[in-house]
Amino acid sequence: MVYPVWQGNAGLLFVKQIDKYVLRQVIGPFVFFFVIFAGIIWLNQALRIVDIVVKSGQSGMVFAELSLYLLPKVSQTVVPIAAFAASVYLTNRLYAESELVVMMGVGRSPAQSLTPFLYFGGICMALTFMLTQIVTPASLTAFQNRQHELSKEYLSQFVVAGEFSTVVSGVTIFFGETSPDGRLKDVLINDRRNPQNIITHTATSGQIVASGDTPKIVLFNGTIQQYHPENRTLGTIQFDSLSYDLSQFAHKISDRNLLVEELPSLDLLKPKPGSKAAALPVIPRIIEFHGRFIKALLAAFVPMIGAMLLISSGYSRSGFLTRIVLGVFFMVGINSVRGLAQSWVNQDVSLWPLLYVPVLISLIAAVVLVRMGMADWRPPRRRFWQRQEAVK
Repeated sequence: MVYPVWQGNAGLLFVKQIDKYVLRQVIGPFVFFFVIFAGIIWLNQALRIVDIVVKSGQSGMVFAELSLYLLPKVSQTVVPIAAFAASVYLTNRLYAESELVVMMGVGRSPAQSLTPFLYFGGICMALTFMLTQIVTPASLTAFQNRQHELSKEYLSQFVVAGEFSTVVSGVTIFFGETSPDGRLKDVLINDRRNPQNIITHTATSGQIVASGDTPKIVLFNGTIQQYHPENRTLGTIQFDSLSYDLSQFAHKISDRNLLVEELPSLDLLKPKPGSKAAALPVIPRIIEFHGRFIKALLAAFVPMIGAMLLISSGYSRSGFLTRIVLGVFFMVGINSVRGLAQSWVNQDVSLWPLLYVPVLISLIAAVVLVRMGMADWRPPRRRFWQRQEAVK
């Protein structure tokens, strides 16, 4: 006779060891899928960072810094997807290697086989909650601040070695060589903003300096040429040193806009009167507040659904591909329902409970799959006594 493994203290210990084993096995595929999916999404986000860095003439370190700020937002999107893929992959592997069949054969029901995936869902929920509530708002704030700083560093937009740069209409600047400490060589500044008086500054060397908030170039050993097209006269002035104001080329930078995603959760519902958060529309703040909890809750149910899609088939492996495809469509459908619920709430904020419909659907789907798996399952002890009665 074969007794269920959960009878007695030894059986309970064995069950805990099985749960720990399955939980350890699912972590590896989760990390693998997380890196793959995060890399794909991050690459798409990084394209606009490259555009920012190139336009502002920044170094690769700035690109790395901005990319790091985007990782938390990418991660909170990827965690549920990677968790679902890892659960499906591991369950299929356990079936292929007959490990899950052996567990069920000694009395471990489909519902009990789901236990390590419940723990895994809790880990994913905690990770997503931490990302949405703390890490992502802070990283987005740092990203927006850094991006705004780059937009104000207009000097970096035209201090480029070996290139003619048009800083404003009618003004062309050329630097033969540049260095990180602001030293320049072979400087040319051609100003044609006044067609009646074309001024060209040339110098063998220069130095960028800051006088208060006003950046300047100090030119050394150069000339000033003034050309008047009407009478075709050219005036030349030589100098040993000359200060040239660069602030005239500064672009007007507007104040940075505050994003809803940057706000802490408390400020989303009850912002301080007169603060920038209070000036933001109410509906986007409410959607963002509930959306953070919804993402965490979905991350808890997704691993269970991925595992039960296959475990609910019992001992049979037939139709696995169909079940996996249906699971993928279910994930897409859940995201579609989220978008539909948000569109309704945008029209009427009193409908905010509809935002939790995807969570309710996921819970119902998990319960239905568990019931399906338990429908035709009987523990070994019960099957044994039924066979004995049939023999008699």
